[in-house]
Amino acid sequence: MLVSRFMSRRLGTTSAIRQAFEKAEQLKSVYGAENVFDFSIGNPTAPCLGGVRFALAETERNSAPDLHGYMDSAGYASVRETVAASLARRFGTPYTAADIIMTTGAAAAINTLMQTVLNPEDEVIAFLPYYPAYRVFVENWGANLVEVPFDPETLLPDVAAFERALTPRTKLVIVNTPNNPSGLVCPAETAAAIAAAISRAQEAFGHAILLLSDEPYRELLYDGAQNPWWPALYRNTVVAYSFSKSASVAGERIGYAALTPGMDEHDALHAGIRRSLGDVGFVNAPATAQRMAAACADEPAPVAYYDRNRRMLADALRATGFTFVPGNGAFYLLLAAPDGDEQLLLDRLAACRIIAVGGTDFGCPGYVRLSYCLAPEAIARALPAFAQVAREYGLAPHPASPTE
Repeated sequence: MLVSRFMSRRLGTTSAIRQAFEKAEQLKSVYGAENVFDFSIGNPTAPCLGGVRFALAETERNSAPDLHGYMDSAGYASVRETVAASLARRFGTPYTAADIIMTTGAAAAINTLMQTVLNPEDEVIAFLPYYPAYRVFVENWGANLVEVPFDPETLLPDVAAFERALTPRTKLVIVNTPNNPSGLVCPAETAAAIAAAISRAQEAFGHAILLLSDEPYRELLYDGAQNPWWPALYRNTVVAYSFSKSASVAGERIGYAALTPGMDEHDALHAGIRRSLGDVGFVNAPATAQRMAAACADEPAPVAYYDRNRRMLADALRATGFTFVPGNGAFYLLLAAPDGDEQLLLDRLAACRIIAVGGTDFGCPGYVRLSYCLAPEAIARALPAFAQVAREYGLAPHPASPTE
């Protein structure tokens, strides 16, 4: 048998997000794209930032081979200097180019860090609900994922449960805020409590514990929300960032790993991630995409675009009687299944050509995740279908909108 036992097990499972996305594409081929509403995947539709167009124009003007050749595996020094200076200005952490490694998106940053630090049987902690690929990434490197439950009233981390989950085997803790799938921003007091718990565990167990902050939605904040800056709370933090959502370049695969200056084993981690980029075949982040990243480093994300979508969808759902988690970041919304049966809700939505993803795959059964990064006109066209599903459930409209 050519396929390994490891991959055979993987092939027995499917990505619910990708499965839903492919279903939407199939329906579009039958009914037309304008008649299918794909809320399944976080594929940005806001116009690309101006820096993307600038970088492409520069590439077109100067297409010499050296503009597209190999470079240091950590990326162009000039790009890393630009990213470091931007982070230092915005967040007050004194990054330099030596702290930044350009990667093929945040997933590459996460996997290369994990290959660098994880041993078999190490434990990695993640807070439910979480992006399902975290489990796959952890298992790629032979470690074990430990799940921390959320408060069922708020869907925010249960800090007491987190502290109980920390053990001498804990090597890495993953935080993701704004959160995929809930769209919730971690409150400052919760973030401080998480950081303090890791600090206590690190001292008690006598070894370093890394905090990995996965931040692809860092720029997408609403209603005055403030995202925690984890390097200011905990020294042994690595930030994984992607420009996919903020710059609308998900297919270009560009991001970075930022190592906090002065963290434990900084230089060894830096060297390990660079080596891992070659080991797993990334080699280096794409050249033109790096230029996009530099040009977009200080450009504001299209927050108003997605906030308009958020308000339009939330107001309509509430008016039709649905209950949902009112997120204040990213571009996701968790819709509660009226009778607790998420599959029935998925089926009823699909019958109206609305494609979504079940919450079970994120660790929050009974919900359906809606990704509202569609074009605004597509969301507007989908609203009557949501109203039809609400009528099938016999839902009564709520008295007011949460965004009023």
